[in-house]
This record gives sequence, structure tokens and C-alpha cells, in this order.
Amino acid sequence: MHLKTKQREFQKQTLRKKKTTSLSNPLWKIMSCKMRIEQLKQTICKENDEMTRHTEGLLRIKEENQKHYRRAQRHQEKKEKIQRHNRKLGDLVEKKTYDLKTQYEHLANLRRTHILELTSVIFPIEEVKTSMRDPADVSSESDNAMTSSTVSKLAEARRTTYLSGRWVCDDHNGDTSISITGPWITLPNNGDYSAYYNWVEEKKTTQGPDMEHNNPAYTISAALCYATQLVNTLSLILDVNLPKKLCNSEFCGENLSRHRFTRAVKKLNANILHLCFSQHVNLDLLHPLHTLRNLMYLVSPDTENLGRSGPFEISADLEDSMEFVDPSATGETDESGDEHVSDEETDLGTDWENLPSPRFCDIPSQQVEMLQSQSTQVSQPIASSSAGGMISSAAASVTSWLKAYTGHR
Repeated sequence: MHLKTKQREFQKQTLRKKKTTSLSNPLWKIMSCKMRIEQLKQTICKENDEMTRHTEGLLRIKEENQKHYRRAQRHQEKKEKIQRHNRKLGDLVEKKTYDLKTQYEHLANLRRTHILELTSVIFPIEEVKTSMRDPADVSSESDNAMTSSTVSKLAEARRTTYLSGRWVCDDHNGDTSISITGPWITLPNNGDYSAYYNWVEEKKTTQGPDMEHNNPAYTISAALCYATQLVNTLSLILDVNLPKKLCNSEFCGENLSRHRFTRAVKKLNANILHLCFSQHVNLDLLHPLHTLRNLMYLVSPDTENLGRSGPFEISADLEDSMEFVDPSATGETDESGDEHVSDEETDLGTDWENLPSPRFCDIPSQQVEMLQSQSTQVSQPIASSSAGGMISSAAASVTSWLKAYTGHR
């Protein structure tokens, strides 16, 4: 009985629970749906906000793209405008270049005409054959036992010249002479001016007037003087600055010492080579010792570039060979005070001019005293003018020195 009672109670409780569950299940479903609806609403709001934000960003990007597009169009227009301007400038530069080239050609023709007229009327340069006999022929006639190989070696030695540190063949060594302004004024083609040295030494030992007017010394000095005048005139016509300053009257003085004469010849040869380089003369034709022959090649009508303008290259080998004009005279000292002028004082130079600092310049008091002592030997008007000039130059030197000294302090 007791068990049956408990069973019935348990069944009743189970029935009650079933009824309670059946009543609460729809409410739970409703609550669940409401929660889901709220969640969906929140999600929709978030998505709408994101869509709005993305839409605004897209609008901003479109506006920026439109700005960039308009800017790109403006830049393209500027680019096309610049390209048109560059094309116009290119055409203008091409036209100006052509005009400049035409003017250069016209100027070259004018220069060429003036130079050919100058060298045909005032300074004609011609090659003169000499009647000198080959030493090999003379020696073969005097010594019949001499072999042909020895004769050929003598002839070959006679036709060689020391150039750029080596011995080279010289076909024009002594066979011909070059005349300027006339056949009676010639220079040895091999650059051997020893006749002038010998004449100077002989005149030092022999007192009295020189009655011989056709000696080689006069001929050499006259030819070099005319060559110097022609070179200086050509530099003006061609508008080329010469590397060495050489006066027209450099070779006109009498009794030039060997050192001064050799130095002047070196300067003349250097100036001639510089002009040849500027006119693009064939380097194979040039020789550092052939003064008038190089000048003849320069002013020859066959020179294609005669009268040209523009930059040019300098052959260092030919310039270095200028040191071998007369090596024995380099160690000699000058006897006269007028010859103590260095090359740096007379050369124009082709680079920037190097000026000494005024702080280290000395007042030329000794030079003023020497000039004053020399001025006492002339007449009174000349002495007074010289003294005034020296005093003014000395005052200017002192003033410049004081300004430089105070400026450096």
C-alpha cells in the first residue's frame, strides 16, 4: 500500500510539471524571438552606419580623384606648352647655331683673305734651294777607300734631329732655306743659328766698324725680326693670344747675347707652334726648330682650317721639344742688366693670372734710387719729368702697400 501511494504521488508531480512546461514554452519562444530581433536591429544599425561611413569616404575619394584629374589636365596642358616652347627654342637655337656657323665661316674667309694678302704682298715666305753639297759626297770624293755603308751612315746622321727625347729623321735638314720678304733674307731650315753667335763673338774681339753688310748674322736677325712681326700680326688677325710676349724689335738690337738670343728664338718658335695648333695644322709637318717652315705651313693656301675660330689642342711633345733648341746656352748668364727678365715677366700665359699678395710686396726704394741716379745723366727737363714720375709711382706703391697692410690686419 505504501508503495502504491508513493507511485501515485510521483505521477501527480510529473503531471504538474508537464502542465507547467507546456504553459511556459511559448513565452520562452517569444522572448527568444524578441532578443534575436533586437540583435538584428543593432546589427542593421551598425551596418547602416558603416555603409554611411563608406559612402562618405567614397564621395571624398571621388572628389579627390576629380581634383587630381583636373590637376593632371592642367599639368598636361603645361607639359604641352613647355614642349611647344622647347621646340621653338630648339628651332631658334638651331637657327642661331647655323647663323653663328655662317658668321664663323665668313670670318674665316675674311681672315684667310687678309692673311694670304699679307703673306703675298708684305711678308712672302718661300723655300729657297741651297747649293750645299752633302758631306757624304765630299768625304767620298776625298777618301776613295771609304765604304758605301759609311757614306750612307753619314748621310743618315746628317738628316736626323733630336726631337722629344729621341732622334728622328729630318728630310729638310740643311738642304733648303726659307726666305721671308725676299730671297736675300733667309733662315737656315734646320734652326742652326750659330752664325749669329759666331758673329757676335767675333765682333766682341774685333773692334771697328763692320763693313760687311751681307753677313749671315744680319740675315738671321732680319729674318727673325720679320717673322716676329708677322706672328704678332697673325695673332691679331686670328684673335689668338700668344703664350709668349715678344716685341717686334727683339731681334733688331745689336750684340744680343747667346742666352737672350736663344730665349727669344724659343719664344718665337713657341708662338708659331701655338698659332699652328690653333689653325689645326698637320702635326706631322711641324718641327720645333723650323721657324719659317712652320710659319710657311701655317699661312699656306693649302691649309684648310686657316682662319678658324674655337678651341684647339696643344701637342705636349712638340712643346717639350722646344727645350732642345740650344741646351748649351741655358747655363749661361747674361752680362747686361736689361736681360735679367724672367719668362714669367714676359709671358702672357694661357691660364689664370697668379697675383702675389700685397702684404708681401716690398717698396721699390732701390729701383727708385737707381732710376734717380740714371736720370741725373740726362737733360734737366727729362730729369724733372722722370723724377716726378718716379715720385708719383713710389707714392702710389707706398699707398697700395699701406692699404694692403691695414686691410690684412
